[in-house]
Amino acid sequence: MAHEISDRLVSRPKVEGLPLIGLAILILGSLLLAGYAQWQKAQQPETQVVGQLERRALLFSDGSDGSVWVTDAQSGQRLASIEGEAGFARGVLRSLAQARMRAGGSPAEPFWLSVNTQGGLTLADPVSGRQIELTSFGPSNLAVFASYLERREPVAKSSAHEAIGQEPTPR
Repeated sequence: MAHEISDRLVSRPKVEGLPLIGLAILILGSLLLAGYAQWQKAQQPETQVVGQLERRALLFSDGSDGSVWVTDAQSGQRLASIEGEAGFARGVLRSLAQARMRAGGSPAEPFWLSVNTQGGLTLADPVSGRQIELTSFGPSNLAVFASYLERREPVAKSSAHEAIGQEPTPR
């Protein structure tokens, strides 16, 4: 009797013939499809080039009153400071500043704030090559940086345009 129980526990269904071939084709097809998808991804350019509508070089520095001073790097004009807690703005700037320091850059070099033709607002550090797409963080966080742009001529409506209080021009 013990022998009968052990035979039932050990016996397994056999997969052979057409079901085995079908499983092999399914697994091989999945691997080939995943490999092809990775190959296609490698063939595409890393970043899509998008035209810029506006670009401004900005310097950020710690103010004596605890605020973050913002200066136009080209004209030297001091712009509105980032005051108070401003967690989002401080976090973005800290992240870019740390990447810059790791790349061996200097705080005297400007960051670039730009609006692209698709309405996206980007803060970029040319020293480290790091870019932060600010549009993805919502309109209230976007408005903190959008206020530093001078030109007010959008191409298409987007959250960047809404944050700076603009209406798009019709195409």
